[in-house]
Amino acid sequence: MIGKQAGMIGLLACLRHDILGVVAYCEDTKLIANQLDIPLFDTIKSKWFQDELKQSDLLLCVHGVEIVPKEVFTLPKVALNIHPYLYKYPGADPVGRAVRDGTRRASVGVHYMTESIDGGEMLVEHFKNIAPHSVEQVYNKLYPLYAKAVGDALWLSLTQH
Repeated sequence: MIGKQAGMIGLLACLRHDILGVVAYCEDTKLIANQLDIPLFDTIKSKWFQDELKQSDLLLCVHGVEIVPKEVFTLPKVALNIHPYLYKYPGADPVGRAVRDGTRRASVGVHYMTESIDGGEMLVEHFKNIAPHSVEQVYNKLYPLYAKAVGDALWLSLTQH
């Protein structure tokens, strides 16, 4: 499940693995998936997407826009969510909240999906000190952490299960 630039980074970080399909939430991510010949789905509610998940080792969400219900995140062996500022701002608009608060300790974390939104066990979280001027500037500083967090989480989750 991918959206926007962070989702593209997540997708690209997964290319060494077999990707069975992508739910893409913006035109740019759809374009990248099409160019890589990765099957596309419009929603996690798609029966075809859920059938693919039953055969999958992992569901990875990087800036997905849908809340993933238990009946979906329990289909693969592992379901992970990538989230900025997870240590302090679970839920919606974490970067915007951090910028408004002037928070300088930025992070990208990965946690297991559970019924509690952004409440699952933390797998990895990488930190960076930044001067938060705007949401866009913060994301630009966080993109390398997304790539590292996705790579580390894939390795950890797939070796543990």
